[in-house]
Amino acid sequence: MSFIRTLNKKLNKVLHGQVSADEDGGCLVLSGALERWSDVVLACKMAVEKSPYSGFINNIECVGEKQVPIRKPKVEDSALEWEEPDVLIIGGGVIGCAIARELTKYKLSVLIVEKEHDVAMQASGRNLGVVQSGVGLKKGSMRYKFCRQGNAMYANLCSELEVDFMHSGQYVYLAKRLWDSFLSFTLIYWKWLGIKGVKKLGRDELAKYEPGINKNIGAALRFPASGVVHPFDLTIALAENAVQNGAVLSLNTLVTSISSSDGVIKSVDTNRGTIKPKVVVNAAGVFSESIAAMAGDRFFSIRPVKGTAAVLDRKATSGLIQTVITSRGLFSKKKKHCRDASVVRSVYGSVLIGPDTFETMHKEDYTTTPQNLKDVVETAKRTVPEIDEGMIITYFSGIQAATFEDDFIIEKGRYISNIIHAAGIQTPGLTAAPAIGVEVAKLVLDSFGGESTVGLNNEFDPVRIAPTRPSQMDVSARAALIESNPDYGIIICRCEEISKGEVIAALRRNVRCDSIDGVKRRVRPGMGCCHGSYCTPLVLDIISSDKRLAPHNVRKSGSGSEKLYGLSKTILQNKELSFFGEFGKNRTDPETAKRLQARAIAMMTAHSDRKDTDINADE
Repeated sequence: MSFIRTLNKKLNKVLHGQVSADEDGGCLVLSGALERWSDVVLACKMAVEKSPYSGFINNIECVGEKQVPIRKPKVEDSALEWEEPDVLIIGGGVIGCAIARELTKYKLSVLIVEKEHDVAMQASGRNLGVVQSGVGLKKGSMRYKFCRQGNAMYANLCSELEVDFMHSGQYVYLAKRLWDSFLSFTLIYWKWLGIKGVKKLGRDELAKYEPGINKNIGAALRFPASGVVHPFDLTIALAENAVQNGAVLSLNTLVTSISSSDGVIKSVDTNRGTIKPKVVVNAAGVFSESIAAMAGDRFFSIRPVKGTAAVLDRKATSGLIQTVITSRGLFSKKKKHCRDASVVRSVYGSVLIGPDTFETMHKEDYTTTPQNLKDVVETAKRTVPEIDEGMIITYFSGIQAATFEDDFIIEKGRYISNIIHAAGIQTPGLTAAPAIGVEVAKLVLDSFGGESTVGLNNEFDPVRIAPTRPSQMDVSARAALIESNPDYGIIICRCEEISKGEVIAALRRNVRCDSIDGVKRRVRPGMGCCHGSYCTPLVLDIISSDKRLAPHNVRKSGSGSEKLYGLSKTILQNKELSFFGEFGKNRTDPETAKRLQARAIAMMTAHSDRKDTDINADE
């Protein structure tokens, strides 16, 4: 209690008695009310510093800002009513999907529920895709442990899943030239940390590897174990392989409450029915604290950390950089909670820059501002001077689900026996995901009495066949493919050279995809500098045809994002008028255009609205 008395004195001095600390169930708890979220973070940071408690709960109310409600799927049905899986995984991000794949190696029924209409829709799909080697992590922390283990698993995992992984390495330099002389001394530290092959490069040698790097950068460290992967590709591949091996994925599924008694979860309520799992895995990202609270097992608090990044035109940045270049010390810690910023060459050849990073109380605020982009570009220019705002083709924000202790939580429930938490997953969560999957699988097996009790799934297949990519084939192989299926010879996206055959194949894979952005995430039409101005109508046509949806019901992304405003008055009045007009004649093969025209008129005239009943159905 002496720690709490001392802490309360500090809190009273800084926050004038508005916040108090106490102990409850072995956890340190802060209560009170503050006007600004930044003050809430300050109080919590003060509390966890040198805290002897193994849990921390933030109960401070931020009265100056209104929390944005969680985005909810509109679908309401009983598709999951009284399902009884062995394991229920809450969250379809890279962590949840990695856990699911690992669990399908055993004789367990696995159900993944995800509130979004696709996997990797939040933090998992909103990052730079850097597979880190452990730079900036504290030895002995969970983040360090799982980053190192995950990094070592990546090459084999991506080979099995047929996901592009580039072992490009990473260059790290210090913002102030005065510190360059100390880089040589850090080599001992990196060796002690277990990161192998670290080498210091002088200005001339650095310029030889990265000619576009700022000439004022005098030296840098090279970390050969780092690399890059496409976050969407990896998460989707993990999900597909899990489903391939027996897992069930239910999209548009939100957990609304959890019923527990005698320290055991009895049932989980969702918008799609009540589930009765034997074990629950909490991999809900920024909402993992809420899931823990529903279950009666809350001993941690999530601190959302937001960052903005930008994607640059591949043609404009050709030859600028070849790897990952990270700066240390460019951001002032007084203004931003940021450890580094990077310029990254992705596996598809485009360059990503960012992020700027700051605290937020909003868990799903993916907005960006001109100032965000300005900060990101200015920071990137210090690394690669040729970068400018004119190179940006798109930008995005992401939210990391950090804890106030800045570490992962991978453990069984403390008050509930059949829940396992994979929470507080911030950077380097993408790198750590494969190792976290293995660790959580062990904890799940322990809950069932061990591997010998559960038994191995002898039919488990670790290999997932990736989508066919004609643009990466040689001429003869591509010609043979087109001869066998002419759809692969019809180019839908000029920027990325994506064919009609690839779009159709993406729509028919085992993880549901029926939106324009869903196709974009899988096979990249619309990823180019034209932002889909050419390919979007074509992709919409293909989705409409393949999924038997009226064109005006095809969505860009989630519910409410239909691309077409409504029915055409002219079509309703004159059925003989071609719906596709010159577009259909000029850009679609004649047979497809004729079929789509007839079907579209019929569907639009009847105001057709197709409703799915399977568990992956969208709103």
